[in-house]
Amino acid sequence: MVPHLTEQTTEVRGFQLLVEALRLWQPYLREHPEHAGRVSEFFILVEQAFARIVMFNSDDDWPLPGGRRARARRHEAPRISLQDLSWHLLGAQKTNGIWGLYRGAAGRAGLLEEDLTTLSSETLEACRQTTRFGPSAEQRLFAWIASAMDNATSAIEPRANNPAARAIRETFDIVPLAAHLRRRLIEGHDLNRRLAKRLTKAKKLDHRPFMTKAAKKLDQHGEILEEAIRCENLLSVVEAVFEWLCTQRGRRLSDVASRLPINLAELERAKSDFARSGTYQGATASHRKSLLELRLDTSSKLALLESVLYLHEEVSTARGRSAWIHLEGGVLCSNVDLEVPANEDFEVGVAWRNDYYLRPLQSIASQLEEALG
Repeated sequence: MVPHLTEQTTEVRGFQLLVEALRLWQPYLREHPEHAGRVSEFFILVEQAFARIVMFNSDDDWPLPGGRRARARRHEAPRISLQDLSWHLLGAQKTNGIWGLYRGAAGRAGLLEEDLTTLSSETLEACRQTTRFGPSAEQRLFAWIASAMDNATSAIEPRANNPAARAIRETFDIVPLAAHLRRRLIEGHDLNRRLAKRLTKAKKLDHRPFMTKAAKKLDQHGEILEEAIRCENLLSVVEAVFEWLCTQRGRRLSDVASRLPINLAELERAKSDFARSGTYQGATASHRKSLLELRLDTSSKLALLESVLYLHEEVSTARGRSAWIHLEGGVLCSNVDLEVPANEDFEVGVAWRNDYYLRPLQSIASQLEEALG
């Protein structure tokens, strides 16, 4: 349905900044070959420079990761630094910022080569044609970064009469690569493109009616959308059962089973339909689908709860994590505090929990539509 995006890739400026920074790396490296092999450090300094300049004495927000820290220092003389962590936008900025969150999606969309540090030839050409960074802007930016790469905390000039600051501001405001990003993130996949068109017109994203209507209208893609609905019909309810179990701490499983507000016949039908919910790529996904089909037991409420506990333990063990809930002497023990799910969360054909990357697609498509007029 949505081949490139992830839950975190909701801002088109994240892709713009990533591509522009990787284009800038090559001319920077020619001037500073002593910094070879440090592209990720170069990137987080460019990311800091963008955030600090966009936010300096401004009412604008920083919509990308690190907004809280960027807002907190908007009235201070801006700096960039590798050494001084207080100027980092995030704890573990490399992992939790654009570098960690956007490169995989950019690679799948063909913006980057397989190494995820090199622009594809088409993207490089598009970036060269649209960049707001002229030679003077590059030189000013490179001077700031070179100082920070040598472990200084580098002061940067945020005012518009500085060519680097002006280029950063224009890149953020205009999104010069918008047309290329739309081709790569939206247009190259027919179902993705058609969903994006519908999502930009939707005032509110209500997943079930949106998907149900799209499955009927987009008849050539109807089966794929129906598969997602069949998937959600089971998963949303099983997740509600699991969360409900977590709220029954200190009680005996046999005592709480009768109070589970669920229709077992409907859940069994959802389980049967789940077998026709498509091909699950990758060993983990296909294995977990098989686990649900083979081990989810809808013969009674007690059997259902026991099977959900078993499935949770299997997944927790596979992930190397402690289980949230387990039995000790028949009594439920849980180390999490959750709210009791609403009754409709247990209704097959009503409950809906997962997004299937529709919100990121809606966000990216709407931002691109705005940037391109």
